[in-house]
Amino acid sequence: MPDLSRTQRLLEEGLGRERWSGYTLSGFHRGQPFTLFGGKVSRPDASVCWYSAGKPVISVGVLKLVEKKPELWNLALEKTLPELQGSFFGNLRLFEILTHQTGLRFAQLDLLAEENAIFRTLAQAKPSDGQLLPGQPAYDPRGGWWLLGQWLSHHSGRSWQDYLHESILEPAGSGQMFFTQKSREAEVAMEEWTNNRWERAPIMPELGNLSGSSQALARFYRTLMAGSVNPETGKRILQPESMEKFLHRWRKGLKDLTFLHPVDFGLGVILDSNCYGASTVPYGFGTTSSEQAFGHGGSRSSIGFADPSADLVVACCLIGQVSEPRHQARMRELLDLLRSELA
Repeated sequence: MPDLSRTQRLLEEGLGRERWSGYTLSGFHRGQPFTLFGGKVSRPDASVCWYSAGKPVISVGVLKLVEKKPELWNLALEKTLPELQGSFFGNLRLFEILTHQTGLRFAQLDLLAEENAIFRTLAQAKPSDGQLLPGQPAYDPRGGWWLLGQWLSHHSGRSWQDYLHESILEPAGSGQMFFTQKSREAEVAMEEWTNNRWERAPIMPELGNLSGSSQALARFYRTLMAGSVNPETGKRILQPESMEKFLHRWRKGLKDLTFLHPVDFGLGVILDSNCYGASTVPYGFGTTSSEQAFGHGGSRSSIGFADPSADLVVACCLIGQVSEPRHQARMRELLDLLRSELA
């Protein structure tokens, strides 16, 4: 394991200063694994909730299904999900959802509601509800992702969780990971800074999101960096053409009206956007990341990414959600220090 003493010191000092209450960080640098953990995370294999840092698993699952059924790519959602018939959402296609160019966003969608109730909410939605215009770029943390799960279940013939576990996570070497449910939560609960102390974060935002160890998520991103071929087993997840689509810069130079900053997107994956301000871009991969870096952040707490030019993979979760500005600053500081130690 590389010498990460300065990074570990920063993480431990952060515990004492209540910048977070726990941490887990794993990755690969030039093929060599590394893992750091502490605070509320007492084991390297302890599971945490990754929120949206695990969302690319869903994107890869969609692309894998489209390889088998290419006719689905340009099909309106209402053709798969009749509950959306005649609605604004029903007329959208996979591309708009994966690039977050729907003009819709659902920050408060109640995922504890009955399925039919969620469909009704989505079917009634219009861009003007969120002061957006059709097609405007705005990251949607819940609505579109929830519908992609329903889409996967319909076309795979099984639950979307089982499909993604068997078709994506297992071959990537991340089979220990799971999708959070009311009946199965991460071992280490997320906390948030409330009333000058750490308290358990609400469970609802975690539902449907990926949980597992930082080691397991790092293996997923390592497989993607290797062209979606698991370096240990040789198992391929996506064909080269699909990986090229996944990482193509489909959304470029546009200001995201959720992040309030230009952020480039592939298909359900954030691409390095340092050219718009390395010290201001939200959920970036460090101020020295290369243009080839890709990954996804998780709500005010986590990041998972691969940077092929640096031969680097990182999965990091800080137990302790804070405000967006505070989180972006602390994660940027941590990633820059980590990169400097590995340089």
